[in-house]
Amino acid sequence: MAIPIPHRVSGFLLGDPAAVVTIDAFIDIQCPHSLAIWPTLLEVSKHYQNQSVSLRCHLITLSNHRQAWDMSLGLFALAQNDANKFYDFASFLYDRQAQFYNGVFLNKTHNDLIQLVADFAQEHANVDREDFIKRMQDNDIYIKARTPIRYAATKAVWATPTLFINNADDVSVDHKSSLAQWQSLIDPLLQSYY
Repeated sequence: MAIPIPHRVSGFLLGDPAAVVTIDAFIDIQCPHSLAIWPTLLEVSKHYQNQSVSLRCHLITLSNHRQAWDMSLGLFALAQNDANKFYDFASFLYDRQAQFYNGVFLNKTHNDLIQLVADFAQEHANVDREDFIKRMQDNDIYIKARTPIRYAATKAVWATPTLFINNADDVSVDHKSSLAQWQSLIDPLLQSYY
């Protein structure tokens, strides 16, 4: 089945849209390995902010992370199309991941989860809870939230975090890598271009 053309490209971009070095990170808001890589992705983006390097995060939901879908809807509802809002709220949620991990929600309801997402949004951005919950339920948010997983499928992504550098997935960095390890990968790519 063909994927319909989305209204916007998948992911949230930080950096130069025409960068020489592009980083695509497929992450899940409930994934512990995505949590581990998140600060480093932000550190890499900040380190290269004045250079031709971009970071695009694609928020996908893995099947064994049952709270991730609604957290993703909340992220899309709060961020709209604003990358800075996305990265800020994602950081806020990653800091609270333990509150919505599977074990914690074993005996809780879907409504409990929706209320938790609204609590987080209200605490983080002082949003109106009812408006926020309605926004989470909008069809356009649903479409925006499902686009990254469909894009991930075209690239055979099945786990998070999955990284692509310049559209290649044979990369030497992962959720355990330091900024120095990222630099040893990115710096030669930048130098070979100039």
